[in-house]
Amino acid sequence: MAPIPDKANRAKADGPLNVHVFGDSLGDGVWAGLYRKLPKADGYKVTKHSRVSTGLVRKDFYDWSKAVRQIVAAHRVDVAVVMIGTNDRQAIVENGRHALRSATWEKIYTARIDDLTQVLKDEGAQVFWVELPAMRSPRFGRDMQYFNSLFEERAAANGITYVPTWQRTLGDNGAYSAYGTDDRGRKRKMRTNDGIHFTMSGYIKLAGFVTDAMADVPGQQSDAQPAADVIPASVKTPVAPVSPALPEVTAPEIAAPAPVARPARSEIMPSGLDGQPEDVQRSERAGVSEVASGIAHALSELRGFVLPEAKPGRADDLRQPQGTSPSDPQPGQ
Repeated sequence: MAPIPDKANRAKADGPLNVHVFGDSLGDGVWAGLYRKLPKADGYKVTKHSRVSTGLVRKDFYDWSKAVRQIVAAHRVDVAVVMIGTNDRQAIVENGRHALRSATWEKIYTARIDDLTQVLKDEGAQVFWVELPAMRSPRFGRDMQYFNSLFEERAAANGITYVPTWQRTLGDNGAYSAYGTDDRGRKRKMRTNDGIHFTMSGYIKLAGFVTDAMADVPGQQSDAQPAADVIPASVKTPVAPVSPALPEVTAPEIAAPAPVARPARSEIMPSGLDGQPEDVQRSERAGVSEVASGIAHALSELRGFVLPEAKPGRADDLRQPQGTSPSDPQPGQ
């Protein structure tokens, strides 16, 4: 594939730098963080195309290949940010059924990664593929690391920027941690209770990884202007890990009950529509709803920002009816 043309300087001269975000529910959060990190006043326009519960596997549920072509036909995409994969732990149905991690599954999946990348590159966009972060569940995390190995390999092959997050979302002890420091150095809860998604503070931190990567991409124009020129000085801050370990807190000693032997939950819970245990699906839906509410609240505080009217049942409906439990649209529902 041809090198990505640097459109940053042209974009600044012709209008705002158009940053488009693609992906699943994690992509939703990265969009919210970038919306804050790259304000319109500094010459940026950050647009969300992410869709919760989507991925590259279920084209019958949402076809990213078709969607991205429609998007680039309707919009100028100067920078494309992609974060996807958490819903892809399932078989691919294409000329037969192909099990997750099988040779044919991997061939089809990587072809879809390449297709999405090529469409964006053909538009002339600088593409930033964001690595999936560390996960609390070891089993879920192993699958996410497998996806990350594919994403990183194809990013290198396709000549796009891969944005690491896994190691940067671990605690100081190298283990998962829900807490960390925000952009102001304050201790904050960075992950939601499902162990997958982030709080608003966490998404702003993730967005900082992306803007740092944008600042590091060298220009390819004849004047050799670095792309860092499009990033405001306020954004170019040293990035600390999202989740350093919390200091130990002394608490009263309480006698713990004797442990009861029981089978692992993943062994006794039936699988849902997407091949994941139903308890994992419920956790993910709750996390998405929690993050969506946080995003809506944070954006409503931005000066001049008016939250668009949401239509019931649509992916951008961030409202949560009073007295209902958090839920998220799932494939087939």
